Formats: sequence, structure tokens, C-alpha cells
Amino acid sequence: MDFKTFFIVIVTVIFGMILGISLKDRIYTEVDILKKKYKDNKKPIFIYVLIFLAGLLIGIVTMLILKANLINSLSGWISGIGTWAAVVVSLWLATGRKSRLKINHGQSIDQQKHKEINFIAYNLSDISMSLKFYGIKKPNDELYQSDKTYEYERVKAGEYQARNLGLDFIKHNLKISDNYKGDIISCFAEPDGNLHCEVINWKEEMLKFEKLRQKY
Repeated sequence: MDFKTFFIVIVTVIFGMILGISLKDRIYTEVDILKKKYKDNKKPIFIYVLIFLAGLLIGIVTMLILKANLINSLSGWISGIGTWAAVVVSLWLATGRKSRLKINHGQSIDQQKHKEINFIAYNLSDISMSLKFYGIKKPNDELYQSDKTYEYERVKAGEYQARNLGLDFIKHNLKISDNYKGDIISCFAEPDGNLHCEVINWKEEMLKFEKLRQKY
């Protein structure tokens, strides 16, 4: 390999690494979408794969029987098919595990007496997932409210994603006061649009803020 070819290879590799790093969050999100689609259709896919493997096995066995000189290859073919079947079963079992996502919230008051509600999504599963904070709304509202449009972020197994909204922002955008007697809903979204939500009783929330205020 001459120097020019070597240089082009090195530059191409570095460019590929930079591009991969810059697009990793998007790649993760697309992978999550594909995994979600597969999980929704894994049973028929698994059946089709088994039918394909069974047909392939029958065809190979028939061919080997008809060609006696290849009969010694039978064990190798069966071993290979068995390996592929094991891989398919392993993937099916692995993707069949249900993710466990817990949505929770908390209260905070900073030194300037600014009140916030902290919205948290805990990933309690053993697989990573992409999530973004969708926002809050009253039960009968159609639109969710948020201080900005969030992007999907990767939440590793055992970790969490937290978003904060000021109490004044919530009351102003949902058009409620401290005396509101209903609920509000907070949601996090997966890339496929699946929402994970929590219902928060506003009256209880105001009591928690009152207790928290007394500590300061």
C-alpha cells in the first residue's frame, strides 16, 4: 500500500468516526424505533423465521440424500442451521423483555424562593431507551405545555432523565391557580410516540410545597 492510499484510508476512517459520534443519538433513536416495531411484531416474525429454517433444512436434507457423495456434509449443515436457530431464539428472548419505566416527580425551592416541580423518568429495566420530556397538561387539554422543545436523549439502564418546570410557568400556561382542585398530567415520550405519564393531584402538590416552604 503506497502512502497516498494509506492517507486516504486514514482520513476516511477518521471522518467515519466523527460522523458516527455526531449522529450517535439519532442512530440510537432509530434503533429504538426499529426495536419497538420488532417487539410489536416479534411473534409472526419468529414464526416466519422458523418456517424458513424448517423449509431450508428439508431442502438441504433432500439434496444431500440425492447426492450421496455430499452425505458427509449433512452434519455440518445441520450444525450451521442449529446455530442460526439458537441466534434467532436468543434475539427473540432478549427483545421480549419488557422495559420498566417509572415516572415520578418532586418539589424544589431555591435560595430565591423560586418553586419548581421536578419531573423524573427512571429506567428500571436492563436495556437502554431513548426518551424526551413531552410536557404537562390538564386531563381535558389537547396540547402539552413545556418551556422548550426537548430532543430525545439516551437513558441507560438504571439511570434517569429529569426535567424541571417552574411553578409560575405551570400555573400560567395551564391557566390554574393554587386553589385548582383538579389534576395535571406529565409525560415522557419514546421515539415511536408511546407516552409514559403520571397524574399529579394539584391540591396535594400545593400542600407539599407549603411543607417544603416551612423548612426554609
